[in-house]
Parts: sequence; structure tokens; C-alpha cells
Amino acid sequence: MTKRIRHAVYYLLIMISSVSLVISCDDDDDFYDSTNPGFPEFSSEISSAPGMKFTIEGKVADETGIANVSLFYPEWHLDKVIEFKESPKEYFLQYSFLTPEDEEPMSIHNIKVSVTDLGGNIATHDVVVTLDYDSTKPTLVFNTPAQGESFTSGASVPLNIDFGDNVALDSIKIENAGLGLSVKMKMEAGTQSYNYEGTIMIPLEDPANSYSIKATAIDATGNKTEKSLTITVGESGKFANIYLVGDSMQYPSDPEKAYKMWQDTDDENVWIAEFYYWTDYGVGFLSQLGWEPNYWGQDPDNPNMAILDANAGYINFPDGDGYYRMKFNPYSLEYTYEKMVVDIEVKSEMYIVGSGYPEYPNLNWSPEEAIPMDADRWGNPYVFEKIIEFSDDTSMKFLGQNNGWGPYDCGFEVGGEQQLPVNFEKNKVGDGTADIKFKNQAGVYWVTYDYFLNRTTIHPYNP
Repeated sequence: MTKRIRHAVYYLLIMISSVSLVISCDDDDDFYDSTNPGFPEFSSEISSAPGMKFTIEGKVADETGIANVSLFYPEWHLDKVIEFKESPKEYFLQYSFLTPEDEEPMSIHNIKVSVTDLGGNIATHDVVVTLDYDSTKPTLVFNTPAQGESFTSGASVPLNIDFGDNVALDSIKIENAGLGLSVKMKMEAGTQSYNYEGTIMIPLEDPANSYSIKATAIDATGNKTEKSLTITVGESGKFANIYLVGDSMQYPSDPEKAYKMWQDTDDENVWIAEFYYWTDYGVGFLSQLGWEPNYWGQDPDNPNMAILDANAGYINFPDGDGYYRMKFNPYSLEYTYEKMVVDIEVKSEMYIVGSGYPEYPNLNWSPEEAIPMDADRWGNPYVFEKIIEFSDDTSMKFLGQNNGWGPYDCGFEVGGEQQLPVNFEKNKVGDGTADIKFKNQAGVYWVTYDYFLNRTTIHPYNP
């Protein structure tokens, strides 16, 4: 090798060593990162309540790469570490946690969120959780008038309503366009209870047969309670409605859920009901959805007569369990009954079809996805029931099968939007019958369907 060639080789080796040194220094910079991770978009305050789920969320970032994210709060046994294999430079955290049910309301808790980058640098962010969230709906009680109470045209009707909330009421509304009733009131800060007193006038000329008064209470958090009360208009001394109440009803001895009887087409003074009776579980009559002012029970001195007496006992039938058709004249106090002949076959299955059931998102009027109902808890083979959640937009019909619309398709005589609760609503079997709809009344309800009487009852489920 000549001297010139040796010099060239020597120069080349120096150049390679220099490049290696530069590369080595660059590698060292990766492991000696002095920049801490950051929390560019991250929540710092959360409102929750005992037993309520909340979510910690926000963006974390590091220009080198994130190794892990941890959440730590030993008082709630929270010690969560999220490891990353690919070390992202940005990560959006969404971590849900259930507040312990036994935690003190209004207490404050500090959860630490930590981020560690590839260089071992750690940054910590505090999330303050305050248990001040109000999830309880306001209360609303109609004191007067009574549900279903009857008034004459031109009458002055006293209106008394109690509103309340466990934290604070925000506003109340009381409305009926036909009566010119439109009350909207903003409550003073911190108001927990308010009693509204007023008077409404029944029109003297051309009044409607009935008026539904709607009241709304909204609390400071936005929780809302709505209730409606219906009053009727009739001749003085005439009963607008008669109801059947008692232990044999679907909701035993609850006057607010009594069965509405219908007037005999041959005699307007006579009211009729059909129902299932269990031995020793008797019935009585009401003129309103409450025990007062009029309750009729068994006349102890005359087995075929009723008596207007708040302490009167229920009427029972010697013929035992079964379906009965009963007639009652509240003016003469006479009643009659007969045991009905059941002339239909027992069904082994029944389904709810419609839309707006959160637990059945694929239903959407598909018979194949129809919701199976359960056998009656009290053993009536002609009744099916279902405890089910309604959304704010729910529709309903019934099917006797889940492989198509026939042969058993059952809707309602009066369809369209309804106000819950539904009490002994009349059904209609046949292709194309109407469905019923419920808007802005989400909740869990107990649905019962009697396919012999063709009647449906829907009430809030309170286990």
C-alpha cells in the first residue's frame, strides 16, 4: 500500500468515527429529556353525588412520548395505571368512576392524575370532585281540586298546589289554555317549598266536558316534575264519573288507580265495569280518584244495595273467582252483578311491539324483535305483564306472536299521544289498529294487558 493510499484510508476512518459520535450524542438526547408532560385540555372540577357515575376526561401531551397515565385516590380505592406500548405524543383520557354510595353529600375530593413520559419526567394534575350534584326531582302535589272532580258551568274552582325540592326550586308553571290559565313563576334563590293558591273559572257558555290542568316544577339543577289533573263539567247533582276500587283491582285499594266505569247506553244513571275478581277481595265505588268525598261500599242491612259511607266494607261475590260484569246506580244505590263466561282460548305468549324502549334498541316496530311479556304474577291466565323502561318518545301495541303481524295484532280504540298513567284503557284487536304514544315521560313502568277484557293499564313501577 502506498503512502498516499494509507493517508486516504486513515482519513476515511476519522470521518466514520465522527459520524458515529454524532449519532451517539443524538441517542443520548432522547434519554435525557428535560421537558415535562403537560395537560393542555383537562377538566379540573367535577360535580357528582353519592352513588353517581362521573367521568374524568381531558388531553395529555408530551413532545417525546407518553409512557403511562395514572389516576390515584386511595380513599376511594382508586389506583389505575394506563400503560402505552407505542408511546403517543397526545392522549385523550376518558375514565368513568362510580362515587361510593356511602360518601357524604357536599364533601370535596381531590383525585390526582399523573403522566410519565419516556424520559421519566412526571407531571401531576388535580381533579377536584365535589358531591354537590342534585339528582332528585322536585315534588308536586295537587291539594285541590280532587282528580276527576265535577263542577258546573260558571263555577269558581279553588286551585291549591304544593311545590317542593330537597335543594332549591327554580321555577313553576301551571297551564290550561281553555281556562285561560297560564302561571309562570321564578322562585327566589334557595326556595325549597312553595304553595300556590288561586281560582279558576269554568266558562259559563259552551264549556268543555273536561279540562286538564298541567303543573310543572323545575329545580335549580334542571330536574323536572310534571303532573296533570283533570276536572269535569256536568249538571248540578250529576256525577261526571264513577270508578271501581278495591282489592281485586290490578292495584289493590288505591283510589288514584281505580277503574273508570262506563255509562250504560240504555240508562245514563247506571255505570258498568268488567273486571277479574278473587274470592274475598272485594270492590266498592268512587265518584273521584280519591276516597273523598264519595265512597260507596256494602250496605250491611241490604246485600243488594250500596251505602254512601267512608267506613263501609267492600262488596264480595259468592260465586268465587272469575270475571264479573257489574252495574251500579249512584242515585238509587242499587247494584247488580253477573259472572261472565270466558269464551276464548288461553294464550301462551304475548309481546309488546313499538319503539322507544332503551333496553330494546333494535325493536323499532319489528315483530321479530318484539318484547316478550311475562305471565300475570297473580295467576290470571288472561293477563300478561311487563316491567319496562320508557324513553321520552315511546309507542306501543301488542302482538300474540313474534314472527309477523298476524294473526293477533292488538292496538287501542283511542290511539295517539297519552298522558301516563294509563288506567284500564280499552284495546281493539285487528289489522291497522291505532298505537298509543308517550312523549317526555321517560321512566320505568308496569304494563298489564288483559286480552279477555281487552284492557291495558300502565303505571310507574315502584318496587
